[in-house]
Amino acid sequence: MVNKIDCRLQIDPPADGAWNMAVDEALLAEAHVSKHPTLRFYQWERPTLSLGYFQKYAERSHHTGSLKEDVVRRLSGGGAILHDQELTYSLILPASHPLAGNTQALYSAVHHVLVQILQSAIADAPNCNFESCTDLSDSDPFLCFQRRFEGDILLKTPDQKKHKIVGSAQRRRQGGVLQHGSILLAMSTVAPELPGIQELTGIRIQPETLSLALPTSLAKSLKLNLIPDKLSHKLKNSALQIRLKKYLCDRWTNRR
Repeated sequence: MVNKIDCRLQIDPPADGAWNMAVDEALLAEAHVSKHPTLRFYQWERPTLSLGYFQKYAERSHHTGSLKEDVVRRLSGGGAILHDQELTYSLILPASHPLAGNTQALYSAVHHVLVQILQSAIADAPNCNFESCTDLSDSDPFLCFQRRFEGDILLKTPDQKKHKIVGSAQRRRQGGVLQHGSILLAMSTVAPELPGIQELTGIRIQPETLSLALPTSLAKSLKLNLIPDKLSHKLKNSALQIRLKKYLCDRWTNRR
């Protein structure tokens, strides 16, 4: 019998970008102490552009559609994401977890489950299939969903075109690793150049439905014992401080 690791399962209501990023960071810091993983699902209360850790703030002008929207800088790398009609997941693993030290293995384990669940959700869409990306980008467009990296989840439509539907990024610290990613359920009016699952298949997947379907399969694949939970008082206070002193500050957002 395989020993399962206790893992906090947290399904949060929509919130602003600064709070969403602060909670992920607070959970990453806490994993170093508790040694327990956290699987979290959340949404965004309004359209928000998140910049990758290494992106320059000035590059925001490359996407004119989101210039009037909120902006936040992520702890993770990668390209900018316009968060709107999506479900976001985050998985925080302590350094002691077998997958914490293997970047590609962690991506693959999570994305393999996502492909299975999403494929099941669009079963009624003829000739539409999810697959992992093998054709990598030669350039780095501003937006994450216009880039191609190994393991990205693409949706192949009947016209043989492939559209990126899931993009994930990681941040490692001494005590653990954070992997979070966006599942593009539908097109945002702020980023009409990026069709979502609904536009490509005609099927609307509700984020609430997906956040209920994914945990069991992810837990089985990652050998986790899920324990439904909410932010503790201590973690909430930690996230509030991180939000105030970091993600709401121009010094962080405009740091590059």
